[in-house]
Amino acid sequence: MKKRLTLVFVLLISIFQIVAQSQTTSAPKILSLEECIRYAEEHNYSLQSAGLSVTSSEISLKQAKENIAPSVSASASQGFNANNYQKSVGWNGSYGINAGMTLFNGLYNYNNIKKNKLEVEQSDLELEQSRNKVRVSIIQAFLAVMMNQDMLSYQEEVLKSSKEQLDQGEQQFRVGQILESDYKMLLAQYTSDLYNIENTKINIQNNYLALKNLLSIDPGEEIAISRPDSATLFQSLEVPALQEMLDKSKSYLPELKLRENDITSAEYDVKLQKSGYYPSLSLSAGVSTGYNSNNQSQNLGWGTQLWHGLGENVGLNLSIPIYQRSQVRHNVQQAQLRVQQAELTQKDVSYQIDQELRQYYLDVLSAQNDYRVAEAQKEAYEANYNAYSFKFKYGSITAVDLIQQQTNYLNQLNKYMQAKYSFVLQRKILDVFMGVPVRL
Repeated sequence: MKKRLTLVFVLLISIFQIVAQSQTTSAPKILSLEECIRYAEEHNYSLQSAGLSVTSSEISLKQAKENIAPSVSASASQGFNANNYQKSVGWNGSYGINAGMTLFNGLYNYNNIKKNKLEVEQSDLELEQSRNKVRVSIIQAFLAVMMNQDMLSYQEEVLKSSKEQLDQGEQQFRVGQILESDYKMLLAQYTSDLYNIENTKINIQNNYLALKNLLSIDPGEEIAISRPDSATLFQSLEVPALQEMLDKSKSYLPELKLRENDITSAEYDVKLQKSGYYPSLSLSAGVSTGYNSNNQSQNLGWGTQLWHGLGENVGLNLSIPIYQRSQVRHNVQQAQLRVQQAELTQKDVSYQIDQELRQYYLDVLSAQNDYRVAEAQKEAYEANYNAYSFKFKYGSITAVDLIQQQTNYLNQLNKYMQAKYSFVLQRKILDVFMGVPVRL
């Protein structure tokens, strides 16, 4: 009876351990390319840092708006005095509230608000620019995982074939149908195929590390990619017309809008500097009062003194610039030069981006052609390798001939993978340029 109870107790403990392990071991997070990009936009550390710049610009804008409002301040002083001659001591105090506001300063505050609004927009554009860089990096890392996973599948098929050929070669060597050198070559090829798989698995792990770094995910956390259907993938790879690509890219790219806004910002600087030519008018008002304890002997209590000492003041302050050693004029000239420089930079950037877009479009078409050629060559080399495998099975060729054809096939397979995913990468980066949501 005791043995049975002990056995039941051990089984229960084992069950609890299994349940606990299943609860602590969570399934890997499976992410599509779109989900990776969305996750990075929320969690990537560099993008979060760029977001702080946007917040800083918004705070500066709020301050610029609040500079129009009046300023109010309060003051208070309390003192102690002693008169040795009269042998008296006393307290005195004064209190006041003052307010002031600028009525006119050459529209400086108004133009400063508009410039700060533009700087908020600039910060948003710079954030979008950073997002695009992260998007491109994520596409590269995601496709690298896909490419090596595809390569792994092909390598595993080749390994199966190599194992069959090795087993067949071993039998042929035992009965003297092939030389020992042929058998050893088959063994060496099988070993090479085996370690090719191991190296590809390592590459996949490195690709995942790069992807997790972009997502700001803990390196120890398990993730997996959600692979698209091949038919769906290549339906989304149709290359748009050149003019369509140029129009969408030029209307979206933050780089172009940033340079256009630089011109507007420089023009606001000119207006801000020109405000120094104009007079400034400000309004001030205040209320003050005070008391002295020595006056209490005259039946003037603390409250009475504060009331009778109450005073108000209102004033207008006008400042007219007469001679400023030409400082304002020179500042305006410098600001106008910055406008011209911003205009030249905008033209140069616009020209360079137009050239780069056209060149990149041609590169995409070239990558598409390379992929089509590599695909046809891969199928031809695969068929040739299968034919040689069949011939080796029936003893028509040597192991050297077979291994040479296998090497040719694997080399062409690598070229095909590189061409395929290079085209996919360049085509998806084109979507980033056009501001189109990236999907696979």
